[in-house]
Order: sequence, then structure tokens, then C-alpha cells
Amino acid sequence: MKLKYLSKPNCSALLPIHIGVPLIRELDNYLHYVNVKDQRNKGIIDKLIKHNEKTIGRLPGSNRYFKYDIDISNTTDLWCKSFQTLTLEKRINDPVKLHLTFIYQDGTYWKIILPLQFLLKGWGDANEGYQCYVHTITENLDPTLKVNLNNPQPIINKDEYYYVGITGRNWLKRFDEHLSDMRRGSRKWFHSKLRESIGVKNVLYVSSLMDINHNKDDAMLWEEIAVDRWASDQYGLNMIPGGYKGLKYLHEHRIIKQIDISLEEREIAIAEYARQNPRKGIPNPMLAALWEDDDFYKRINEAHPKRLSEQQVLRIRELHGDEWAIPHIVNEVGALNEKQVKDVIKGNTYNRIQSDKK
Repeated sequence: MKLKYLSKPNCSALLPIHIGVPLIRELDNYLHYVNVKDQRNKGIIDKLIKHNEKTIGRLPGSNRYFKYDIDISNTTDLWCKSFQTLTLEKRINDPVKLHLTFIYQDGTYWKIILPLQFLLKGWGDANEGYQCYVHTITENLDPTLKVNLNNPQPIINKDEYYYVGITGRNWLKRFDEHLSDMRRGSRKWFHSKLRESIGVKNVLYVSSLMDINHNKDDAMLWEEIAVDRWASDQYGLNMIPGGYKGLKYLHEHRIIKQIDISLEEREIAIAEYARQNPRKGIPNPMLAALWEDDDFYKRINEAHPKRLSEQQVLRIRELHGDEWAIPHIVNEVGALNEKQVKDVIKGNTYNRIQSDKK
């Protein structure tokens, strides 16, 4: 198979094995359409490839991105054996990303997102160095949701759980290993959440490849920042902090004797930590001091898109006192779902937010 724009080795390295030759060819043909016939974006694929060639060997990973205001999206219905590719315009300039959405027979969605440049000619060896990724499990999607192939992003974000990781190997092979650990009954939070979601309707899995070609130290730093950003609260599925901070955590808990260990040894140590601490929700002592600060707690709540603001929490309690129905409260305050409102009413969450009224 001869490809005009895509790098066959990098497609093999970074995309799922089952994606198949027809879909790769469809993507390459669509890139040709965008590059040659799309008047608004004419020449953009050539620019991306030239930028790859210009920056190869000079800059690491994400420092090589060429920013532009489109993404390329493909939705494949594996049951109907149909697929459609199109261009998505976006308001901000950031790396051109490829979105691949797979719809399975049981109604499960798996979406893969990665910078298109990784797959284009001129990038170099995508397998070199460390890869950085985030897996997301989104539950409780609208059960009436129907995926329209002309609109590949109809998903309403609710109940999202995040797992951040790095690997010195292939990121999707590493995901296969996570699935194998899940089937063997692993107690790690990510594996437990995967196990709980298998076979459940209205679930979306998203695998996002964030960066590649890092050395170990840079990858560990990326992971440390990413875990703190996405996976350090009740929606996070990482059992320890990211990067070297996590190794220090394991050392302080006497799980490892030294901090300088491999990622494979770290996985064994985390499994042992999970065995010793099976209950989810063990607080991260490195964040505990901050969470004790009420101002920090409020700032995090306001900044996090899945959390309720102080005003929303107080309004939920007020409306419940006025005997509003739960669905009406959800709509009124803009909550994610009924469960979020019920948890506030039951006192399961946001107990630190209290009204100043006597």
C-alpha cells in the first residue's frame, strides 16, 4: 500500500491493529482532498509535512507542533462496516488532531485522539523514546443519543474518569496490557473502573496520545503535571502521584526501597500498594495540606468543569428545601446529572460548603 501523506510505520505504531488497510487508505485520500481541493485549507498537509522535516532531530515531541484551526475526524461503525471522514473547524489554533471514533455492535464507543503530525511523513520514528497518554472513561451518556456520522462529536460529557500514563513502549500495546490486568482481577483503580464499565451501555472510552519521543525525565515531569491536573481528585484513576513524585510516595510508604526504578518495576510496586490498600479514596498526602485550605478548595471547585461551584451547591440545597424534583434541580443549576445533585442533598459531597446564613 503506497501512501502519499501518511507514514505507514508510524500508522502501524500508533493506531489500533484492527484499523485495517481500507481505513488508512481512506484517511490518506481524505488528506489529499484537504490538501488539494479544500480551498480554505489548501496546502495545509504539505505545510505540516514540511514542518515535520524542518524540525526533525532539532526539537522534542510537542515542541514540533504546527498549530492550525482544523482537526480531521473519522467515525467508523464496525457493525455496519461504514466510515466517514471530514474536517472539523475549531476556534483556536492548536495542533491538528486526528479523531478516530469506533462504534461497536454493543453500542460501545472508543475514541482515539492524537496529533496528526505524528502520523505524517517527515516526523521520524514515532516509537523512539517515551509516549504520554490519557485514557478517559465517560459514563451515563444520554441513552437516547444516536451517533450521526456527519457529526462525530455528539458526546455529552458526564461522569468522566481519567487515567494518566507514560510508557517506553507502544501506548496501545500498553493499553492492551491494562485490559489483560483488568481481566485477571487487578485491584488498581483504573482496572477496576474498566471492569465495572465493560458491558454497560452508554459508555465512551477515549484514548488520547498527548506526546511522544520524550526522554524518561521529561516524560516523568509531564506525568507529574498531568496527574495533578486531571487525575488528582475523586475522578482520577491514578493510585499515586505522577512521575518522580509518585516514586517518592511509594518509597515513603515502604513499597519500594529506592526511587530509581524502571516503569515496569513501578507497575509491580503499584500493584502491591493496591493489594495493601484496596479501598478507593486513600488521600494523597502531598495534596492533603492544600485541600485543608478552604480558599484552595473553593478555587479548585470553581476551576474544574465537572465540579459544582459554591453557588450551585447552595442553590441545590435551597431548591431541595423548596421540594423541587431532582430533574428540575439539575436543569436549574446546570449540574452534570441527577447523581451529582443527589450526592449534595445526601451530604455525600461538598460538606465543606456551608451557607453564611444563620
